Amino acid sequence: MRKKVIQKAPRKRQPLSPLGDLIETVHRLRAPGGCPWDRAQTHQSLRQHLIEETYEVLDVVDQIASSEDLKKERVKAAFQEELGDLMMQVLLHSEMANEVGAFSVLDVAQGLNDKLIRRHPHVFGDAQAHSADHALKNWEKEKAKEKKAPGASCLDGVPKHLPSLQKAARVIEKVTKVGFQWDTMHGPLNKVEEEFSELRTEIFELEEFQKSKKKTPAQEKKEIQIRERIESEMGDLLFTLANVSYLMKINPEDALRKNLGRFEKRFRHVESRIRGQGKTLEQSNLSEMDIYWNEAKALEKLRVVGLTGGIASGKSEVAALFVELGVPVLNADLLAKTISESNPAAKKAIESRFGTTDRKKLREVIFSDPKAKEDLEKILHPLVHEESLKIFQKLASNGQPLVIYEAAILVETGRHRTLDGLIVVDAPEKTRLERLVKRDGISKELGKRMISSQLHDEERNKQATFIIKNNSDLSRLKKQVKEFISQTQLYK
Repeated sequence: MRKKVIQKAPRKRQPLSPLGDLIETVHRLRAPGGCPWDRAQTHQSLRQHLIEETYEVLDVVDQIASSEDLKKERVKAAFQEELGDLMMQVLLHSEMANEVGAFSVLDVAQGLNDKLIRRHPHVFGDAQAHSADHALKNWEKEKAKEKKAPGASCLDGVPKHLPSLQKAARVIEKVTKVGFQWDTMHGPLNKVEEEFSELRTEIFELEEFQKSKKKTPAQEKKEIQIRERIESEMGDLLFTLANVSYLMKINPEDALRKNLGRFEKRFRHVESRIRGQGKTLEQSNLSEMDIYWNEAKALEKLRVVGLTGGIASGKSEVAALFVELGVPVLNADLLAKTISESNPAAKKAIESRFGTTDRKKLREVIFSDPKAKEDLEKILHPLVHEESLKIFQKLASNGQPLVIYEAAILVETGRHRTLDGLIVVDAPEKTRLERLVKRDGISKELGKRMISSQLHDEERNKQATFIIKNNSDLSRLKKQVKEFISQTQLYK
């Protein structure tokens, strides 16, 4: 039998000097005269940091539905940074192991490389793998050879400290491979009903038991026993649901995490709406919360993407292009203007605080006095938010999938966190100043004050999911807008 010849695709080797520099930096941090904090760490003290850094990577991973998402500046930058922080943990543990003569990070790399070659016989050997499932079987087969030991269990290798739902999924996967699984979905679904029935029985028994106001020591002991049975039945039900998830090829940990994401977003909406009424959650009631909860669910059908940028960056030009291409735009600044001119309460509050409602005069005041700017925002923002929600609800009920929400200070107020993305229009400061002077007829001095009073462009860009560079070339601007629309896969 002729030996399989491995055809290697030509590949340009990446320079390794940044990695070497990083290894040396970590060594310096731990060496005498290095950083006191880094030198004080142990494997155990870094345990929590390793867990936190892993979850911070996962937080970014959840934002990457496809490779297109890595074109977003904020996602790309966050992913690179968090992977680096996780790598730091690996390097620190390896450096500490090297200090006592156990192994170095190079040994870790060599061991991983050897394992990858060994467990991919279909790439580096004579085995065949025509599908991902077949490749996985090759991996498991080679892994089994390495781990084989007298009395070994198929459950060996499942990390003890995995989150419980994730661990349940891994245990179920392991036992399924050796045949411990139902042949059809009837079995697991019937098991769900059985476990739920048993849980319900125990809960109702506890409910009846608690009707007794005074309990003897024997009754208190019985209550503890009932609660222990409820805990046991709850565990049985959760494990059974994890098995259904596995059979449906759904990771139960992912399913619950996504559910929590939806819950948090909806509840934040409830909080925001109640605060907008000038109340706290404690002053509200379940009926009112349910109204706002259902409102949040309805709004999920509509994707609201923020559009912002520094003053005179050209975001209005970009907004006009979105409208031209069929995407509706809600201009929060124009909405604020309408409210300040037509809402009696807003007009009275502005007149009382500033002595005028003239927008040109107000602009000069607020860009010269940060406190004045803050006071104006306090008057207008709740009203703008309320009106915006009404418009969003109408768009959602009409089946509109996307709306652009244009506002000047989305990042400054933190409102961008409640949206489904953020487009930042970026233009050079010199260009912005020229536009201000020409467009608004103001002095260069006032224009500079107006620009300097705003958030720095770099800080705004860090929050962006998409950056549009505005160099006053309309065709290039339109191309970038089309690119964003194409990425949403909602408009053509």
